[in-house]
Amino acid sequence: MGVMLTDEWMKKDFNRPIKMMERLKSTFNNNLDVEMIYHYLLKHGMYSPNKKTKLTWEHLKENNAWEKTQSLFTSYNKLWGGPDVPIYIFPLMSSGMWNKKVEMKSGLAFKDKLFLFYDKGIAEKEMEAVLIHEYHHVCRLHHLKKDQKEFTLLDTMIMEGLAERTVGKYLGTKYLAKWTKLYQEDKLREFWSKYLQEKHTIKRTDPLHDVLLLGMKGYPNMLGYCSGYYLVRKSEKLSVKKSFSIQSEEFLPKKN
Repeated sequence: MGVMLTDEWMKKDFNRPIKMMERLKSTFNNNLDVEMIYHYLLKHGMYSPNKKTKLTWEHLKENNAWEKTQSLFTSYNKLWGGPDVPIYIFPLMSSGMWNKKVEMKSGLAFKDKLFLFYDKGIAEKEMEAVLIHEYHHVCRLHHLKKDQKEFTLLDTMIMEGLAERTVGKYLGTKYLAKWTKLYQEDKLREFWSKYLQEKHTIKRTDPLHDVLLLGMKGYPNMLGYCSGYYLVRKSEKLSVKKSFSIQSEEFLPKKN
């Protein structure tokens, strides 16, 4: 499948993104309506129609973002032997005066599809970084014999950590997400014992899951993401293919 022609969709419906969601409805296997799908994607970086995002779309077309992403996906799909899933590319949300974006891209992965959101001026290596991260999620979801409703906070943390570790393996530290560098190791050890050691088994459906993962409501920023990367980054001998199926519990800190 690979990259879908969302650039063609936007020729007709750029200003009507909810209308475009009708093309996606059949790929969601639950009772989500088109408004719910759009608002879910908005939370993860999808654009709202305005002058800035229209310019972003035009810039992405001029710079062959769809063709470049397809070439990258073909390479990693073959290299990893991963599933052939549809990829939907859209402009990234615009940043206002009080909402400065740090990253040039965002993404959202499911077992059977992935979404990529690009900003204007994104370099090909940045496209590669987000594709590696999100496609790693797809491959891990494909290999883990676990319903996503049963995922624990630890599962999500390790999922994020392994995906970003893989970015570093292929592209080097320059292309790691900014959140990988927020805290020193001693601070992350402290966070683990203070906030996560007793809570890592909570389920994805627990409201506290996202609070801890993202570091909201007074918790350290990006707590779960940073801690997941901290737990996996020293696994030097772990191959990329093994990282698709290794159990999250393998990365729990050893008790003294």
